[in-house]
Amino acid sequence: MKSREKIGRLILRLSLIFMVLLSIVLSALIWGSDSRFSRIEQTSSRTANKDIGQKSLRDIYVPTQVFYYRNNKMYQVYDGKNNLPLEFTKITESLTQNQVNLVSTKAQNYRQMLNKREYMQLTYPDQVTMPLFLTKLSKADSREFNRFFVPIKDSHYLYLGNDINNHLYRINTKNLSFKRLYRHVKNANTKIEVSLSKLKDGYSVIYENSPQMQTYSYLTYQESDSYFVYRLLGSGSPAQRNTGNTVIYSNGSYQRLIAAKKTHNYEFVDYQQNKVPKLMTTRLMESLYYVRKIGLSEPDLRFFDADKDVFVYQNFVEEYPIFLPGRYNARAQVRFASNGMTINFNSLDLQIPVPTTGSKKTLEPTNKAIEKLEQAGYKKSEIEKIVIGYTIQKPKDNKDNLVDLEPTYYVKINNEWQSINDWLNMDVKIDPQGNLKEGLVDGL
Repeated sequence: MKSREKIGRLILRLSLIFMVLLSIVLSALIWGSDSRFSRIEQTSSRTANKDIGQKSLRDIYVPTQVFYYRNNKMYQVYDGKNNLPLEFTKITESLTQNQVNLVSTKAQNYRQMLNKREYMQLTYPDQVTMPLFLTKLSKADSREFNRFFVPIKDSHYLYLGNDINNHLYRINTKNLSFKRLYRHVKNANTKIEVSLSKLKDGYSVIYENSPQMQTYSYLTYQESDSYFVYRLLGSGSPAQRNTGNTVIYSNGSYQRLIAAKKTHNYEFVDYQQNKVPKLMTTRLMESLYYVRKIGLSEPDLRFFDADKDVFVYQNFVEEYPIFLPGRYNARAQVRFASNGMTINFNSLDLQIPVPTTGSKKTLEPTNKAIEKLEQAGYKKSEIEKIVIGYTIQKPKDNKDNLVDLEPTYYVKINNEWQSINDWLNMDVKIDPQGNLKEGLVDGL
């Protein structure tokens, strides 16, 4: 019995010695590998998964305008009771990897399709790639489109069109019905007679009569600098430096956030993100990933414009984009470049609509606005797009946290969006040194 106890105690001691030695060895390995684990963690943070999910894509990349024909005339429609683009998105959410067939590349066929009375039309503000609609297609699918042709009667096909190159695609949708959507379109409470005209960057909506546009007022809210510093630079203690009208926050030499003191404009630069995504689909998706990283309020935030490596997101009221004052008039703009990725954004958040008297502003017909631009020296061939948008303005009584939304035409020329008045008065915006007065610091 005693020998058994001695053997048991010996085994226990040996086990304890083994565990202590193993603990020492493992601790040495961990302590000796701190720098390696640190590098792994840093690399992991730089290569975070940027997959934002199908629902997120469909929330932001959504058609913004709806058209249909009645009595051989085209109407732009909006329904305050039913969100027509969202209804279309829900109907088609089961279309994830359907085969897409190219059926025509001829301009004549495309124009004929635009005039077909048996189709409703829904449009994106700019071209997107197929995988943003059919979300399980390969990201390498670079085919672009901006217009849906939706059958008003039972049909097996949905058509997708690219206004720029006249490409027309077809998808089999035999299990889907758009009858309910068409009924809501026909009964929509707002209908404006329009036509389409081909400009440099596709077909623009032409308001042949003087459209009467609703004006709006909103209570606003602005996040503090610290909110965006935390979102973009992390929870550490970034360096801070005041330079006149701006405050510069930096996280080492790789990330920088510039905040304008007199405006709500910000510029974030990440020098580590110095590889421009090769695929257009990837650029679109990653631009949305970085917009989401800012932490802006998103209920009415939509994709608005893209030019190769620059992607713009705007807030919308009804189906019209809202532009901020000043040269940097986008809610968020992402630019990819080989020397780093840049985000320009604005913290002004439209929160609560304020009841108004229902006043409206009458705009001139679109063709008359284009004529004014031509008389001012702009060639029609230079005009890429023209849209109705809303400008944020401070009311005359200058109440805090209250802004008015005033409708006007916005025009894209040379890849830049400005109000028609800004284009017509461009010389007023130049200081004696030849520099634009508006900017990140001096705007608003």
